[in-house]
Amino acid sequence: MTGQTPDRRRAQRVSANLKLEVRLPGGARTASLKTINISSSGAYFHSDHFVAPMTRLSMEMEVTVPGPDGAPTGTAMVPCEGLVVRVTPEAEVAGCADYEVAVFFTNISPEGMANLERHIALLITEGE
Repeated sequence: MTGQTPDRRRAQRVSANLKLEVRLPGGARTASLKTINISSSGAYFHSDHFVAPMTRLSMEMEVTVPGPDGAPTGTAMVPCEGLVVRVTPEAEVAGCADYEVAVFFTNISPEGMANLERHIALLITEGE
């Protein structure tokens, strides 16, 4: 045994600095954030507030989508819902304004998923 834990992710994760609107529970407050990376199954983002694990969030990401020739042509909104699965630091810290939050998508429309997957494919192509 090598001591390394295998990556359990099923979807390819790519670095992405996307605009992310997050509606916190109760819907009273919306935060404008930026993603660190994304996949078709979740997002990892910076937050200036602690969000407890197992919190359900409503989100909307703005993604660039390719045209028929594969070149970036415009943007599309990807509304989705997700469940917080990890936060770093793991507990609220007084004075901390930089938490990293991992969310697993629990609900995303077929059109939203298609736009997200097209955006991820565009990022992979640009990185090659």
